[in-house]
Amino acid sequence: MVKILITNAKVLTMSEKHELLIDRGFIYLRDGRVEAIGKGEPPEELRYPELLISGEGRLVTPGLSSAITAVSLYPLRYRVNDLAWNDLSDYMSMLTRTDLYYLAALSFMELVSRGVTSALVADVFLDNVARAANDVGIYVTLAVPYECGIKDFEPESEVKLLLSRWHERVEGVKAAVLYCGDPPSRFVNEMASLGLRVYALKPRTARGDVISVNPVEGGGRNVIRYGGDVVRWSPGEGLGIGVRPSYSMVDVVKEVTWRLKVHPLDVIAAASTLNTRLLGFSNMGSLDVSSKANIVMFNTSEPPGWPVPSSLEPLVRAIVEGDLRVETVIVNDDVVVDGGETLTVGTDIVRRAVRRLGDLIKKFV
Repeated sequence: MVKILITNAKVLTMSEKHELLIDRGFIYLRDGRVEAIGKGEPPEELRYPELLISGEGRLVTPGLSSAITAVSLYPLRYRVNDLAWNDLSDYMSMLTRTDLYYLAALSFMELVSRGVTSALVADVFLDNVARAANDVGIYVTLAVPYECGIKDFEPESEVKLLLSRWHERVEGVKAAVLYCGDPPSRFVNEMASLGLRVYALKPRTARGDVISVNPVEGGGRNVIRYGGDVVRWSPGEGLGIGVRPSYSMVDVVKEVTWRLKVHPLDVIAAASTLNTRLLGFSNMGSLDVSSKANIVMFNTSEPPGWPVPSSLEPLVRAIVEGDLRVETVIVNDDVVVDGGETLTVGTDIVRRAVRRLGDLIKKFV
């Protein structure tokens, strides 16, 4: 039984049940859930946690979420748009399951260090990606790709592995499928019978029975945008990183806000509450009583975070434009990041990954 109390913090709840912004408040976490949240000092019965965190000079928000992410291409993120499909295909065919574990671990370490606590991952060898996610402490929905032109990849085998080892068996890991194009109704029904969500990558039009990623036409609440398609984003749709130079959802939010001249709070909502719904983690998108612990603390006691605004509009602008430093990340009942450092896995995993992957990626980077 883990009890964590955060006190004297400015809290952006993203909640429809509580105040959106609490100027000086507390959050009490027990067994990986929010048991109490409110203004001022916590009640007497909540003042004796196992871990007490001072929120003085800190801004607390829900963790962000990426509604689609690729981990195998993480080493190529600076030039992926310059590579031909044949090069990418050759690179993918050279990867092993162990390679994917290390690539996923590196990707997830960057994601959590930037305040991302959940992600949809569409990639190969997702059994190993699940293990990396569990080690790092990030929540993931793992979408096995179908009809995506990946050589020597058997999606049916990967689905079986995820169902037998991870899906609804391990906290924070869900299985799904990603169909490139328009999935036949028979395929959608078959996956639904297994309890799997179906994502469609670049279908002709958005449709109600699947979650559409960058559809050619249409939009709506079951749509995810990423990459160049963010210029077509509308409030109520999800957003993802895909493959970018920075695996930061704040950067995605900033780009969408500036390019489309939309309200930043709408984009933050997409990157938190809306995305987690699209991933199937609807209980962790906002800071509400009984919601899954899913917390990011920004250090606003000194520049670049100081001074933190006291009202909503400038505060939201500070999150989007202010380059705030992520100090602490809590997921479930684990402190995943503290002092800006990932606690769940050490730097030794980075060294092992660099040694293992260095020669493999040399010709592509």
